Amino acid sequence: MKPIRLPDYNRSIMNVTASILKHYGAPTDKSTLPEIDRVLAKGPRNVVLVLVDALGEATLRRQLGSQSRLSKMAVGTLTSVFPSTTVAATTSVMSGKSPLETGWLGWAQWFRNENRTVITFTDTDFYDDSKIGHAVAGATIPYETVYRQIEQASPDVRTAEIFPAFRTPENNTFGKLMDVAKAVCDAPGRHFVYAYWDKIDSLSHEFGPGSIEVHEMLDEIDRTFGAFVDALDDAAVILIADHGQVDVCPIVLDDYPELLAMCEHLPSIETRAAAFFVKKESRQDFRELFNRRFRDYFTLYTPAELVDGGLFGAGIKHPEFDSFLGDFIAVAIEHYFFAFRRFPSYFRGQHAGILRDEMVVPLVIADKTKK
Repeated sequence: MKPIRLPDYNRSIMNVTASILKHYGAPTDKSTLPEIDRVLAKGPRNVVLVLVDALGEATLRRQLGSQSRLSKMAVGTLTSVFPSTTVAATTSVMSGKSPLETGWLGWAQWFRNENRTVITFTDTDFYDDSKIGHAVAGATIPYETVYRQIEQASPDVRTAEIFPAFRTPENNTFGKLMDVAKAVCDAPGRHFVYAYWDKIDSLSHEFGPGSIEVHEMLDEIDRTFGAFVDALDDAAVILIADHGQVDVCPIVLDDYPELLAMCEHLPSIETRAAAFFVKKESRQDFRELFNRRFRDYFTLYTPAELVDGGLFGAGIKHPEFDSFLGDFIAVAIEHYFFAFRRFPSYFRGQHAGILRDEMVVPLVIADKTKK
């Protein structure tokens, strides 16, 4: 078994947001991070949060070593949330709430009000690719964004959200993303800026987190981020990731029809944190067959075991939360993932489990406050 790391909701990416909310006078019931609190206490005019998707601590260390700008500015590490995946993790960053509270858990969630598995970010049916068209996730599990919370607490602060080319076509390089952030910071007044970059994640999926393609992109990010920080004044800049990635091999569930025959509908959430909705009369047989086939690669939990163990965090459970989890959740403990559908090829890198390399991310802080 590879090294396991469970989420620590006192030192997670969610707690970055808690420190930012506290700085702007917005209420939070989450622990804050002293490394961030100390810098924000100096009162920077601009606060910039950069999230580089899939930039795990292991990827940074192995790809760039200790002499990169990012490594030198890193002040420690944090954990992701569970599942260690973009939907759950960025929503926790964007809300300051745990996955238990938000209900945003993974790429493909079963929505009982729709009787289908919905891709949460794209409002598409996961299994038949049909466009739904009425924002199922946003309507069913809405949350108050960090921008709204800051604006309510500190009306003089202007917030900005900067996304790459999949949402803003002109932001097709990390440099252009940082140029937009710099322009916001240069404008008069106080600002909170959130900038998100996606290419480490997409390249890691396609080529693997140890690939030359990831190295080249990370080298560009390192140089560009360093130049961005050097050009700022009166600012605090924080860089984190939502999760890391690990090299993986697929297990195609269609090759196990006897297992799927016990399910009420097809699995959901994430391929390394898979929810199975099992027929009541088949639950014991399902557990036995699953463990016989996959116990070396996945640990099978009941939802109550994960909730009681704190893997989804603390707080007031979202009313829809339990409906997403099914009867069992298979959590990856090795370098495998469940392919929910059969495709000609599969990702080489993946995340959402509890291996250290997908759970631990760097905490980078650049203090550019006025001396």
